[in-house]
Amino acid sequence: MALNKVCLVGGNGNLGTVLLEGLVKAGDFSVTVARRASSTSKPAHADSISQIAIPDDMSVDGLVEALRGQDVVIASFPLNDVNQHLHLVEAAAKAGVKRFVPADFGSCDAASPNAQRLLKLYRDKDLVRQKCEEVAAANGDFSWTAIVCGHFFDYGVHDGLLHLDLESKTADILDDGTVKASASTLRRVAQGTVAALRRPEATRNRTLYIQSFCKTQLEVVEAMERVTGVPWTRRTIDSKSYVEEASRKLEAEFSKHVLEEIVFVLGALEADWTKEEGFAMELLELEDENLDEVLVEVIAGMGK
Repeated sequence: MALNKVCLVGGNGNLGTVLLEGLVKAGDFSVTVARRASSTSKPAHADSISQIAIPDDMSVDGLVEALRGQDVVIASFPLNDVNQHLHLVEAAAKAGVKRFVPADFGSCDAASPNAQRLLKLYRDKDLVRQKCEEVAAANGDFSWTAIVCGHFFDYGVHDGLLHLDLESKTADILDDGTVKASASTLRRVAQGTVAALRRPEATRNRTLYIQSFCKTQLEVVEAMERVTGVPWTRRTIDSKSYVEEASRKLEAEFSKHVLEEIVFVLGALEADWTKEEGFAMELLELEDENLDEVLVEVIAGMGK
């Protein structure tokens, strides 16, 4: 089974732009970006890709017509409305799409009972994965691949998700800071996606776990000290009470910031992919990145 025609739904976000770059640079895919009919945004590489309009309401019938002829559909837009993602799975199958890549990706595994207990985001991600499994079981021509990558490391340093403050040289450390966790640069997510699509049979109907590296929080801070050349302050946080307080706040009133505080903890304490059966670095022929080199690159790009 060859996967040549790839449709990216959501090509302008933090991850979508990097996925688009990776797919185009790979050179062996015919790439299409799907954007909502009302959208005025323009994706990168407009001269070398195709563009299609999809209905604003993400109706199944409208999506089916737009997706016909595609081999792969990649969902790279937020799960603000899980029904849109469920519709996309259903429409992809009806349109004859061979492979669907759901918007699993970041921070922790949606199958984690603890993640599902704490956040609707992961319950929704799991619903989409279950939908993929159900549709694939009923339709042998349809398949899926979920890619789980841990925290988006470079993005997480940039936007503060990882609690590494470059200005004050302060790091928030959960508990004793010795739990290993996989994390990936956005570039690595694109590399993993491309590698999975190049191996359609080996990655069929599977959740794949990838990483740039698997480090403890203390190891990351030590790397920060090497790279910046100055000592960092370590501020200890009790993870249990931290999550309990954030959960109370989130229950009282939704806040993206508070949600991300819980995601920070989950991605730091429940994301050692090296222990997972689906750890796919060898399968995808990917090697760990060098943490210090990544940090140098990230710091150099701050403010750009």
